[in-house]
Amino acid sequence: MKTILIGSTALLAAAIIAPAAQASEPVKLQLGGFMEYYVTGASQDDDFKGSVNSFDVQGEGEIYFQGKTTLDNGMTIGVMVQLESGTDNNGSDTIDESYLYVEGKYGKAILGSTDNVAYLMRATAPNAAYTEVDDTAIPNYLARPDDVTDNITDLGFDGDANKAIYMTPKFYGLQAGVSYTASNNGGGDDEWANGSNNPVTPLTNSESVVKAVDFDEAWAFGLSYEREIGPVGMLATAGYTIANGNGANAKDAEDWAFGLNLTYAGFTLGGAYRVIDAPEGSFAEETDGYAWDAGLMYAEGPYAVSINYRKSGARGDTATAGKDTIDTYALGGKYTLGAGVDVFGQLAYAQYDAEGDEQDNAGAFGGVVGLHLDF
Repeated sequence: MKTILIGSTALLAAAIIAPAAQASEPVKLQLGGFMEYYVTGASQDDDFKGSVNSFDVQGEGEIYFQGKTTLDNGMTIGVMVQLESGTDNNGSDTIDESYLYVEGKYGKAILGSTDNVAYLMRATAPNAAYTEVDDTAIPNYLARPDDVTDNITDLGFDGDANKAIYMTPKFYGLQAGVSYTASNNGGGDDEWANGSNNPVTPLTNSESVVKAVDFDEAWAFGLSYEREIGPVGMLATAGYTIANGNGANAKDAEDWAFGLNLTYAGFTLGGAYRVIDAPEGSFAEETDGYAWDAGLMYAEGPYAVSINYRKSGARGDTATAGKDTIDTYALGGKYTLGAGVDVFGQLAYAQYDAEGDEQDNAGAFGGVVGLHLDF
């Protein structure tokens, strides 16, 4: 499999260095990105364990440094660096993603810190609000008990670790992709790391690059098919990832997912289903389970509204039988004030149920109103 990935990348490299492949113009960096902030209010069950605020201001933003150039042979070479400029959680990453890419008639290759190919090619439920149901945004304002494990439909265990990606050209709407991650250190650093992505003392390893503790390497595969059937648009996707166990976490973990979006006359109906197979003794054993979401959105002119549902099931505490479950319901909408400027809102309810401790069961209702800018 590595041979296929290396061969595909080499094919693109050969096209780059072919005769008369000089760039017509040097790469020029441009600024882009987004910023969103919102006010939120929530009501948590009285039996919720822990102190939570009923009102908060949250949000996030990123500044993009991006550039590209087109060679005389038609190949495009580009760069993307995403700088965190505000966040709705306590994460400490300054750089979210950074990578180079090469694109041409033979497909697209990406090298650097970004998501795996199954994530990049996925289809999921449509959502008019920017606080997505299948994300960390809703648990940030509808607090999730610490003892309840959450799953989402996004594929993979490798996050934004450094990786190599190849995606084929689209052929009659069909596209395939593969990615390889040699280390799961989320900051893109190849030093030895613990499960929290904190670098510690490097250790001897037979590989050319010292691996991270959680797993030795990870593969991802993606497939998408997009076409129009009369007035109906369709996007169907499938993905699979596997992370090889390493050290004390010797067992492999894998997951697969399917997604579908259908569009017609302003309506978008879609969803995704993911299964996580993480046996006891693997680095991801608490996440063994599933997640699925569904949504319906209608957009007309500057308006968009949506209704969403997500279900999560996870093993959680391995010492207790059963699964942690989460049910999330949301109604959202947005209105475009001008180019790149949206005001949005959402009402949501989440029910959190722990597998073994009823004191960790909790329900929460809340909403947000905010402003989103793309630039």
